[in-house]
Amino acid sequence: MHGLIFAGLRDYSLTRVGAQETARIWGEHDYLLTEAYDDDEFRARLEEVRKATGDSAPDLERAFGVFAATTTFAGLYPDYYAENDDTLEFLLGIEEQIHELVRARFRGARPPSPHVRPFGKAGVLVSYTSDRRLCSMLAGLVEGVASHYGDAVEIEQIQCMLLDDPGCVFTVVRAPETR
Repeated sequence: MHGLIFAGLRDYSLTRVGAQETARIWGEHDYLLTEAYDDDEFRARLEEVRKATGDSAPDLERAFGVFAATTTFAGLYPDYYAENDDTLEFLLGIEEQIHELVRARFRGARPPSPHVRPFGKAGVLVSYTSDRRLCSMLAGLVEGVASHYGDAVEIEQIQCMLLDDPGCVFTVVRAPETR
């Protein structure tokens, strides 16, 4: 998992549980933005934040996804956010514009490779497979992107690898009043 995700989770924990509890959770762990770390380390930090908040794992992952999209990634990639007009356009270009850049710039980075394609006239279909199995975080990221653009979207997960499907599939469509 890339160090910037750790930094985002640390920032999220500050907003949720405060400085003292965040210091306890993170202790001496220091993650550099430019490095990649073992996925199990991320899971351990995520579980510590989950315990501190009392949230379920899916609820915490989703809330963190929203935070990461609106705060962490919006701060790191403001140009990409600015060059897109809405959530759907943003999602259609994420693999080519962001994930390929991350893989090229940061040694050992393994961002997911979601496949995003148009879905009807007012939506996209997002397919996601990853050993990390963070589908709730992906849903939160999409929700956060929509929040950034002020878009009303409906996100529906129609397949889930946590339910033994081969991968996760989401539909993201503009809410009826905005089509």
